[in-house]
Amino acid sequence: MGNLLHVCLFNVEASASEELQGHLSGLNFVRLVAEVSTAKELATVLENQDANLVFFHLDPDPRFVVEVIDQVSTSHPEVGMIAVSHQTDPQVILEPMRAGCDQFVCEPIEHADLAQAVGKVATKRLANSPKSRCVCVVSPSGGSGATSVACNLAMEIGKASERTCGLVDFDLEFGDCAVNFDCDPKYTLADLADSVMHLDRSLIQSTAVELPYNVALLARPKALEQQELFTADTTNRIVEHVCTSFENVVIDLPNQITEQTVAILRQADLVLVVAQLLVPNIRNVGRYVEALTRLGLSDDRVEVIVNRCDGRSGRITTKDVEQAVNKPVYGMIPNDYQFVARSIDFGRPIAALDERNPVRTAIRKIATQILTKASVHAAEDRTVRTKGFLERLLTR
Repeated sequence: MGNLLHVCLFNVEASASEELQGHLSGLNFVRLVAEVSTAKELATVLENQDANLVFFHLDPDPRFVVEVIDQVSTSHPEVGMIAVSHQTDPQVILEPMRAGCDQFVCEPIEHADLAQAVGKVATKRLANSPKSRCVCVVSPSGGSGATSVACNLAMEIGKASERTCGLVDFDLEFGDCAVNFDCDPKYTLADLADSVMHLDRSLIQSTAVELPYNVALLARPKALEQQELFTADTTNRIVEHVCTSFENVVIDLPNQITEQTVAILRQADLVLVVAQLLVPNIRNVGRYVEALTRLGLSDDRVEVIVNRCDGRSGRITTKDVEQAVNKPVYGMIPNDYQFVARSIDFGRPIAALDERNPVRTAIRKIATQILTKASVHAAEDRTVRTKGFLERLLTR
């Protein structure tokens, strides 16, 4: 989900750095990604698409900074800009605005004034910015085929959208996404965790394995002990940056609810809970959905799909699943266990072995539902994201 503002501070006055950073860190939904003091450094940050908002500290030489503002306004018109200065001469205020700044804030900075300026910029920028789509796939019970669903779903989303879909294996201990594509990644999520304070789009994309199915895979760590690198904050930062690097992201989650998975789930636009028509599984699915509700996920962000439906009317049916979660099933995937197992053993997606296989058809239908829903609700979602942004910035 994409409400976060990634901010770059342009400041040539070293003595003002700590105070300016303190004001920015006091705002919700704002993350300071860099502080630079030259036009060349700022250009590098913007070219890597690491920032969508720049704070320009005009002092001590407003004319020099205004020239940089003018350059940014021309080369990166999509980036928001706010000027800050102790100087309150009308000409000092007008020049950065004429050069392309969205707002001007006088020093000493008042928290409410800063939040109002950021809120106005955010409202305008978020209303017109594309939004990534983050889908989590999880099963409360092991052996339900959630990883296979996640991998094939990422491929179908990539194919249908004609955009590379990010696939993230956040089962940090025993994730198998790489096995599903028969690849041995050189870099993993552990490398991102090691460099969490320096994450940018180029690092994300160079760490991911580009697969021939419109999928870019970020694999789980190689060593079990590397999972200790992932605090909730580290996990949160990685997911934020992944979601700014790919238009669509599918995350394969373990079945445990931990502080790391909670950080991911709260960023998800959609959580697909994979069920099977087995009594213990259905009970666990019901408990998991209830837990997601307690975590604050709205009903429209949580859906249940039933895997390995054999089409026969048995003692346990999809109606039992719907009763357990109190909502209709989002999708049903037929049972072709031997074929799916063969695709995993070969390390090839289902569509690569048989485009007409019923399992592939069902997963493609789910992918289409996800993309269609994202498209239909895009305008409405942008309104929701901008509404009340100022109030949320002010909340400490």
